Amino acid sequence: MRSVNLLKLAAEAEWLRLRALMKRQALRGAYSAIAALFAVAVLTLAEVAAWQGLRLKVAAIAATLILLGIDLVLAALFGYLAARSSPGSTEREALHVRRQALDAARGSLALTALVPIATNLLSVRRKGHKRSWLSLLGR
Repeated sequence: MRSVNLLKLAAEAEWLRLRALMKRQALRGAYSAIAALFAVAVLTLAEVAAWQGLRLKVAAIAATLILLGIDLVLAALFGYLAARSSPGSTEREALHVRRQALDAARGSLALTALVPIATNLLSVRRKGHKRSWLSLLGR
């Protein structure tokens, strides 16, 4: 019975971890989509303004190449920041509880599985009847 409770606990911990993970990923996706929309608008206007400002000092091709280099550096920086997502404390704790419950359930199930095997090993068959070896001590 203890192993069933441990398995239930492990399943609940896993469900909690998955819900927290799904919530975090959904929020991350929503925020990223909104940020991307504003980023496109801001970058478009910034590109136009920067290109016009640079065009007054350098040739058109040079202004375009300078802006391309700046955009590449910014894209790499923001791509790195977007990739830095780690599990929260709820996810880590739920995963820890699930692992502990599964380990305890495995130990309990192993003991439960040994009882029938031990019973079979300790029994003696005589004339088609299965008797316990303990009954031999009385005779």
